[in-house]
Amino acid sequence: MMRGQGDIARHVERVVEVVERGARLPRHPAQDRLTRSWQRSLSKYQVDPGLATTPQVVTAQELREHRDRLDAFMRIAREGMDRLHEQLRPSSYCVLLTDATGVTVDFRTVPELDKEFRAQGFRNGTRWSEMDEGTCGVGTCLVDGQPILVHRGEHFRSHNIGFTCSSAPILGIDDQPLAVLDASALYSPENRDSQLLVFQMVVEKARLIEDAFAFHSLRQYWILQFGRSPELLHVQTDYLLAFDDTGMIVGGNRRARKELLQRPGRMISCVSDLFECSAADLLAAAHAQPGQAIPLRVQDSGERFFALLRVPDARRRAPSDVHHGATNDEGCNEVRGFGHLATDDSRVRTNVSRALKVANRDIPVMLLGETGTGKEAFAKAIHDCSSRHKQPFIALNCAAIPESLIESELFGYRDGAFTGARAKGARGKILQSDGGTLFLDEIGDMPLVLQSRLLRVLAEGEVLPLGAEQPIPVKLHIICATHQNLPRLVEEGRFREDLYYRLNGAVFVLPPLREREDIGTVIDRVLDEEVKAMGRESLRLAPETRDALIRHGWPGNIRQLRHAMRYACAICESTLLHTAHFPPDLFFGPRLVSARPAARDDFGMREALPEPPAPPLKEKDARLRERMLEVLRRNQWQVTVSAKELGLSRATFYRKLTRLNIVPPNRRDH
Repeated sequence: MMRGQGDIARHVERVVEVVERGARLPRHPAQDRLTRSWQRSLSKYQVDPGLATTPQVVTAQELREHRDRLDAFMRIAREGMDRLHEQLRPSSYCVLLTDATGVTVDFRTVPELDKEFRAQGFRNGTRWSEMDEGTCGVGTCLVDGQPILVHRGEHFRSHNIGFTCSSAPILGIDDQPLAVLDASALYSPENRDSQLLVFQMVVEKARLIEDAFAFHSLRQYWILQFGRSPELLHVQTDYLLAFDDTGMIVGGNRRARKELLQRPGRMISCVSDLFECSAADLLAAAHAQPGQAIPLRVQDSGERFFALLRVPDARRRAPSDVHHGATNDEGCNEVRGFGHLATDDSRVRTNVSRALKVANRDIPVMLLGETGTGKEAFAKAIHDCSSRHKQPFIALNCAAIPESLIESELFGYRDGAFTGARAKGARGKILQSDGGTLFLDEIGDMPLVLQSRLLRVLAEGEVLPLGAEQPIPVKLHIICATHQNLPRLVEEGRFREDLYYRLNGAVFVLPPLREREDIGTVIDRVLDEEVKAMGRESLRLAPETRDALIRHGWPGNIRQLRHAMRYACAICESTLLHTAHFPPDLFFGPRLVSARPAARDDFGMREALPEPPAPPLKEKDARLRERMLEVLRRNQWQVTVSAKELGLSRATFYRKLTRLNIVPPNRRDH
């Protein structure tokens, strides 16, 4: 979709008129928001409105990292995306899901326009933040936290002025943005009102996904689903509230938080503060009439609701599932924390035994290991088996957040602390984890200036949000993780030595999957979890496939195994999984475990050994290799297209790729 020079020049002139000369956009509800966004785009982000190139796309490795961070959420969001796409498909819309940084992590198009959508930037990995694209649906709704329709010439960059984009943010239970749901069309009428129905559909589906993820996030507590109509209660939930065994409210969906928990002049902290009943009354009523709507009345206002009560997930387990495990001297149970992890490897067992001893001590924990070895799962297990298990477990990936945002994410901010700050401010991850556990993943990527602030928090036991005048006391237990060599970073001046010694009280090295003695058990567990999630319990691994998976090198460790297994389960149409069902590039190149010993640095981390040089190819094979590389590059490494062009079957093509040591560019870093 080419933009003419005249169209670009007219658009740039219009931007200048609005931003620098005070002209006004056409009058509609989003007018002021769009004007402010244009001003940010030009003045703050210095985006060129005349730039007509396609949006930027992250690398394949970066995309995997963005998607991994939303793994559980994306599984829940997929159903909502599919429903929206089915509704909009006849009108040729593309449905996008981005993360909180504006990077597309999932999308749906229509077959007849798929190639054109991709060519215009509607594909996985595209950056749609305001910083990159200026005013656009995804970027602008991420900045101000509200749904928005950006129609044609309301976009900032000239490349986007033909599109119409309806976007809605999806928030977590901590009111922080998780993702954005967007529906975009390449062609649409000039009339902005023609998009209002699509916009409303996007908003509704975003709320549906948000509520579903809130339900998932709070599933370990008692969950109250309620609304004003008992007839609709089983099919439509207006409000969700979760509370613990003592009746203390621990969270809810956005509507409940906004309309019921933020009551002027009143502090709502437990069930009896909100309703004319206690948590015990709710449990008794639900037990007396299972599945029946419970009538509720709100304190003071007398507003009437009807509710259903859901039992915490842990209480739903059959008695046969509960068995005794190791317990530390303060009653910390291994089953409650580590029971869901494979622990038959001797090093993992030693780690678990030590973790049980330090879980309730005032000792910071540091987890070391390659990417994908399950550091966050191990950290969560330590939290779950500790006396803090009913308090929050808050995770922050220091490598996943731009340096400009990590300070506010970690320390929070007061209202008006900076331009674009929320009206009521925001509690940072440190305050959110007060009394519980703060997990700092990839701590080695934390900027030096923030290392100093974190050290002060640890030393003084209090945090000062941005823009605040008085520090707030905080009870903090930190678990950090990294795949980097921190002592080396200290030597290079990239990590504070005093912070390093403050954080490495108890150090655990998690072995890579390829070195684990229980790799077979891990594979079986992952398979079991994936087939249950898909409702395909009859699926099994063929013996030769299981052997191949055990021998595989797994550079991405358990995370890579899980994604590969999920793919295989999704495409397998029989009851037996073979190697052909796994991602085509999984077994490319020299990926199997080498018999050579693994070298380790002085930090206990595995160092890659250089591969022995490959034997020289015969002249015929060398010519074939060059021909295959030429075709692959021209076809952007699409195997099916390239094999067809060379007159080879896919199976033959894959065998030649392996024999001739042809490795796709996105696999060379593994």
